Amino acid sequence: MCKGGILIIPQTSSKRPPGRPKRTKNSDLKDTEKLILYHAGCLFTKSGYAAVSISSITNEVGITKPTLYHYFPDKEHLYAAVLCERLGRVSKEIIKNIESDASIREILFTLAYGFFKYASMCMTSLMRDVDEHLSDNLVETVYRAYDQYIIEPHRQLLRTGMTKGELQDQLDHVDLLTDVWLGLLDSLSRQAFEKKQDEAALTQLSLTVVSVFLDGVA
Repeated sequence: MCKGGILIIPQTSSKRPPGRPKRTKNSDLKDTEKLILYHAGCLFTKSGYAAVSISSITNEVGITKPTLYHYFPDKEHLYAAVLCERLGRVSKEIIKNIESDASIREILFTLAYGFFKYASMCMTSLMRDVDEHLSDNLVETVYRAYDQYIIEPHRQLLRTGMTKGELQDQLDHVDLLTDVWLGLLDSLSRQAFEKKQDEAALTQLSLTVVSVFLDGVA
């Protein structure tokens, strides 16, 4: 518009919507999201869902609440995202071991050893809070991810072992056997974590659980 013969250009506000990070490289935005997931994951693992507040997460990351809410609408969605992201990372390690040329027994040992060694980061404690604190839709999302990233690779490993003749042909019961294997790991992971076992003890525990699963106790 004109005022006194002078062209006035309307000023557009440079203020960004609350919580929206200033424009920057996509990699920087991804880094912020990764930092939130990492620090939130550490806090959730240490203290559980209920004991962790949004304030404690933002303080740990060094961001404001509006910035966190730009990425995650609430604590429930953040918790679900932490779980799915961590499940994806664990899955990569599982698949890397499964695709090796080692025998089924050796692969199971490696998986068990890793499970017990990193028991403090184990998904088990995180998964226990899912049913209690998350909405039905998010519960379904997390369990789909758990099936895809954790259960299915182990299920496929057992199928492969049966096909190769390294395991008894029990394809009709592969789902049950997968549950038994993961149940053994789950039940013993707390022992490994609470006793802070050394390398030798972890090795023996891993050998034992594989022997019990493959050979039985007779």
